[in-house]
Amino acid sequence: MKKIILFSIFLYSSIIVGQGATLVPPENVVKAFENQYPNKKAIWDIEYSAKNDDVTFEAKFNKTPKTIAYALYDKNGDFKAYKVQIEMSNLPKKAQAYMKANYSVKSFKQSFSVKDSENKQTYESGVIKDSKFYNIIFNQDGEFYKRTQIR
Repeated sequence: MKKIILFSIFLYSSIIVGQGATLVPPENVVKAFENQYPNKKAIWDIEYSAKNDDVTFEAKFNKTPKTIAYALYDKNGDFKAYKVQIEMSNLPKKAQAYMKANYSVKSFKQSFSVKDSENKQTYESGVIKDSKFYNIIFNQDGEFYKRTQIR
């Protein structure tokens, strides 16, 4: 009986310790981030494509104490995009008008300015509608591009 109890305690504690595990991306991805954003501490996340053979590593860090930023890299350590949190008032005027016409102020959650590896500028706004979370994407001029459901 003692062995069963000890084994149960060991198993339970192993599960609890495993819950606090953190993702460590490949060394080349970490090096690419450190070279591009020295002195920044990242929390890493991983995203899989529909095919599961395409992997994107996302580094979340603080640009300033109150501003969140993300840097995205592929599995080879190549930079893919940079997203920085912005206020809705910093969206282009067309994007602001679209958001106000189609979504309530309460549904609005966050906005990001996004630059990809080719220096192409877009904007993303997160909203909740009918208990679903959507990303509303605008081009560099603030014109609506597409809406994607996140969850």
